[in-house]
Amino acid sequence: MKISSPRRRQFLAGTAAAIVAAVALTGCGPAATNPNAAETSSVAKDITIDAPSGPGSGYDQTARALEKALKGEKLSDKIEVRNTQGAGGTVALSQFVQKTGTKDLMIGGLSLVGATITNSAPNKLSDLTPVSRLIGEYEVIVVPAESPYKTLEEFLTALKTDAGANPIAIGNQGGIDHIWGGQLVQAAGVKPTDVNFVTFSGGGEALVALLGNKVAAGISGYGEFADQVDAGKLRILAVSSEKPIDIAPDAPTIADAGYPEAVLVNWRGIFAPPGVSDTDRKALSDVFAKLVETNTWKETLKTNGWSNEYQDSDAFKAELETQQTKTQETLTTLGLA
Repeated sequence: MKISSPRRRQFLAGTAAAIVAAVALTGCGPAATNPNAAETSSVAKDITIDAPSGPGSGYDQTARALEKALKGEKLSDKIEVRNTQGAGGTVALSQFVQKTGTKDLMIGGLSLVGATITNSAPNKLSDLTPVSRLIGEYEVIVVPAESPYKTLEEFLTALKTDAGANPIAIGNQGGIDHIWGGQLVQAAGVKPTDVNFVTFSGGGEALVALLGNKVAAGISGYGEFADQVDAGKLRILAVSSEKPIDIAPDAPTIADAGYPEAVLVNWRGIFAPPGVSDTDRKALSDVFAKLVETNTWKETLKTNGWSNEYQDSDAFKAELETQQTKTQETLTTLGLA
């Protein structure tokens, strides 16, 4: 059939329009967009996550939880977790700061902020590119069930009377337990260097000392003392939170005890090497923003007793600078900086 010129032009125009519509529907051609662009981004698809401590540590647990969740949600194809031990994480930091690009990521946290200060490390965590703050664990101060101190205020009053007579069990010197202990006693008007903080290499040793009445109190993450608290052998005087925490909803908070300035969370987050472009930083941050909204990640938090402390890259960077300054001040009052 021969088509006249006007009708031929209408026919060709209609055919072209149909082809364009078909291309748009099938997602082919240069004008198509991918609704799951964040998932198909090249960042975080083939990466190594460095845990700046040994297997089984908090950093290691976080890295391996991320590995499982990112793969499970198909936000990454291939992940390798690498452990680098030494000097509270500063050995890993000194190596990681030399890397470039987005193929290598590292877990960091508040305890590493403290380690860089107490070890006079040449690099700070803020030298890296903050991607996302992810999780947190709150500290608790506990006493044996038979302790004469029923409340935090009673214990702090005893410290004011004779700080050295009531030793407090903590983890490593200058670590998160020590940092919170210093902030707590200082908020109560007690000079931190007057307090007898006793360091233990592991939670088991601290528990033995507590249950044997070798120390008056103990400070650690809630998980270290949870079983003994549930068994009625230890009593929580306060949690280092502003609001009740899900895993110990009945425990008094440090804010309710009258010391809101001593609120502290032992956060952990993900970092990229220095010099990452703003585009790649944003793309990485978007991947983790997607992850924290998934049921897989929410279940991970519940299973591990972690709190959701998510911050995007920009908010995380600002918070990190604040924490760096405050931790420096605390460790100085403890005579460790």
